[in-house]
Amino acid sequence: MANNRSTAKSSISSNNPSKKRKKENSASAKVKKKKKKNAVEEPKGCHQCKKVKDRVVECTKCHSKRYCLACITKWYPHVSEEEFLKVCPVCCNYCNCKACLRRFSPKAKGYTCSEPNKVKYSKQILHKVLPLVATLNEHQLMEKEIEAKLKGVTISDLQLQDADCEVDDDIFCDNCGAYSFDFYRSCACGYDLCLFCCRELREGQLERMTIGWKAHIDGSIPCPPKDIGGCNDGTLELKRILSVNWIVNLLQKAQRVYKFNNSYDSPQTCMESDASYLYSLNAKDIQPQHMEHFQSHWSKGEPLIVNDVLSTSSGLSWEPMVLWRAFRDITKSGNHSHAYEVKAINCLDWSEVTIDLSKFTKGYSEAQVDKQGPPLILKLEDWKPSCLSQGEWPRHFVELINHLPFKDYTNPHNGYLNVATKLPDLSSKPDMGPKMDIAYGDSVTKLHYEKSDTVNVLTHAKSGVITSTKLNKTKKVKEKQGDAMEGIALWDVFHRQDVAKLEEYLRNHTAEFRHADCLSVEQVFHPIHDRTFYLNVEHKRKLKEEFGIEPWTFKQKLGDAVFIPAGCPYQVRNLKSCTKVELNFISPESLGECIRLQTELRMLPNNHRAKQQKLNIGKMMIYALDHVVSELSGFIDSNGPADDLQNQFAQELEILNGGNGMDINNHTNGWVCDSESDDSALSPSVNHTVNHQSATIEDSGTSETFQGHAVGQPGKEILQAVMDRYPETFQGVKIGSKPYWLSILEELHVFIKGFLEASVDALTEDEITSLKADLNEFESLGFDLSWARKRLDMVKKLKFGNDPLRQELLVLEESLTLLHKELVDANARLEKARLDYDRATYARNKKVDEVARKFGAEYEDVLNGKLGFGMLPGH
Repeated sequence: MANNRSTAKSSISSNNPSKKRKKENSASAKVKKKKKKNAVEEPKGCHQCKKVKDRVVECTKCHSKRYCLACITKWYPHVSEEEFLKVCPVCCNYCNCKACLRRFSPKAKGYTCSEPNKVKYSKQILHKVLPLVATLNEHQLMEKEIEAKLKGVTISDLQLQDADCEVDDDIFCDNCGAYSFDFYRSCACGYDLCLFCCRELREGQLERMTIGWKAHIDGSIPCPPKDIGGCNDGTLELKRILSVNWIVNLLQKAQRVYKFNNSYDSPQTCMESDASYLYSLNAKDIQPQHMEHFQSHWSKGEPLIVNDVLSTSSGLSWEPMVLWRAFRDITKSGNHSHAYEVKAINCLDWSEVTIDLSKFTKGYSEAQVDKQGPPLILKLEDWKPSCLSQGEWPRHFVELINHLPFKDYTNPHNGYLNVATKLPDLSSKPDMGPKMDIAYGDSVTKLHYEKSDTVNVLTHAKSGVITSTKLNKTKKVKEKQGDAMEGIALWDVFHRQDVAKLEEYLRNHTAEFRHADCLSVEQVFHPIHDRTFYLNVEHKRKLKEEFGIEPWTFKQKLGDAVFIPAGCPYQVRNLKSCTKVELNFISPESLGECIRLQTELRMLPNNHRAKQQKLNIGKMMIYALDHVVSELSGFIDSNGPADDLQNQFAQELEILNGGNGMDINNHTNGWVCDSESDDSALSPSVNHTVNHQSATIEDSGTSETFQGHAVGQPGKEILQAVMDRYPETFQGVKIGSKPYWLSILEELHVFIKGFLEASVDALTEDEITSLKADLNEFESLGFDLSWARKRLDMVKKLKFGNDPLRQELLVLEESLTLLHKELVDANARLEKARLDYDRATYARNKKVDEVARKFGAEYEDVLNGKLGFGMLPGH
């Protein structure tokens, strides 16, 4: 009964705060003593500022937390007093008082990959990683052969020295800085050289090669001179990090597993995709099927945008002052003068300034002025709170990770498609973030690469902030002054395939670029890795005019997550003061680009800032392959012995080839039935050669069908696209269920694919005639391919005919080509003349200063006037 009465009292009090206060006033002394004894209730003060105030709002949900009106107004401007009364920030898990902000949460949880997806994703990783690891192994075997010849033994008898480190430690090259994942060469003095540098040294192509250091004729490599870190005495011996033949044995296992898992289905291509299309969707709308759309665009190296990713969060504030309270680190000595100094970039002259974090955050919201007068445009770039270096994750980052979309890629701890997470627990881990960019308005992030794939979330802007408040299990989203849909940051992301042209443009136009204070770019090691250039509207126009390329340009709004594939250079202009959080990951689709980027980083000077982005990609790939081989081996074992599985594949192949000894290829060598009836009319087959065996094996692992036939995903995509665009193609033919229709549809797919991809420039008249003959055969079966015939006729007339309009056009094009060349040459001469003039002007002014220092400032007036100039008043 006592418990029931207590429950009833609690219920009444929570529903009626005035009654609750009356009951508390009339409570017995015994109850008061009991409360005092238990000491669980906070003082009648504000939970936020810890001060006792006359007027506080007490939460009717927990009955323990109270907030004063001043703190409500200052720290929670989007939450009303009535909402505080119903449920406080502590109950909603977004309290931003100092104690709650520094109560570090555990690492992000809540993500698990389903068993079917583990198998599916393991196949995807296997198909991407296996050939890359095989290539790495080939390079190692070549070095092993050289070492065996030097030792005078066979490769099988060669015994390599163990590395002077633990298996999970990282060893990097003393020449280029690249990581070694297994084999490397080392001297007794401690100098280490990677296999890439070994090969380049033997070929005489090593970057920063020192005079006198070269490989011997037999392939052995001496230790380099002392001026570059060697001893100039010893010989570099081949050593290994992993156990003997570990990679070779892994590849053998992987090849066996690959036999039974070679039916990986690549993501379905979005029909609406084109070169300028950016795929975007709202975080609230994401469903499992959107993963295929994501992968389809991601595999092509296209950026993606997910809107409103923070709308489902608890509403923890990303205000800079709140971040300052969460991240500042006051030492135990009590010296607060340098409590949390950070190094920011001054975007006017790109110098580095040291500033207290509290002062920086104040300038974020208020225009900050330098001592000399002009406003400061500061930016914290790639900044990490010190607690992250200690392995602790603040609440802000935990919450962000929990609400990122496509967690199979983005989860930094166990994302299944995040290759970086496959490293063993004891292995040293790469720095993949999260990191922050906190920037004043009108600041820029210059053109650069990320070391890997990246997701960038805009969490706060000066004019608006998204918050989410949980009230009676109902989530509401409010916005501060300003529209959250307004663009905050302007992005330019360039295509991977345009990188070479982009680099050429930047090298050609280096002299035209200036910093904000008009200082010129002094030196360029690499036009993108240097983070030196920002292309304004005029430069983007000239880039398109000269090279025919342009970036994806879009505005990032509050709460937008921008996904940037590795290898896509990008630049950002912050239209307003804003805060962005960035997280790196490595997807299987981007491994090739990551390897390319690491190769470029090798060529840079060792003190180059981009060198901080180096990754041990080889090590990640090896452990990723080991992980998926174990996963798929377990899947094969759980589905029966390997011999039974092999027989199952053989039976499926026989069935797909016709069954009972009948080869499906026989249907293409004579006459086949054109309907379901055995006594119906017969039609000739098309004489195309198709590898039906490989096609049907691929189809056995997919349900992609067209008109009831398993033509595979590529076949379905093309045939369905033809049906959508040219529906008349199939109107005159009745496609039945007989096996030969599968062969005909596959042949039609091969023909259309070849037709679409044929290069007009390389096309001959005989090939056009052959294509028309193929058209005749398909049309004899009832297909209407008039749209293809019309295109062939047009190409034949324009390329091989004598149409007068075409001839006139060719003459004009040749004329334009010559004029364009003359224009380019004239521009080059003009630019050279400008540079020569600038240099001459600079040299002249410098010489004037020298003469003035030697003879006095009045020397020019004396030479141009009278001998007594300036010697007496009036003269």
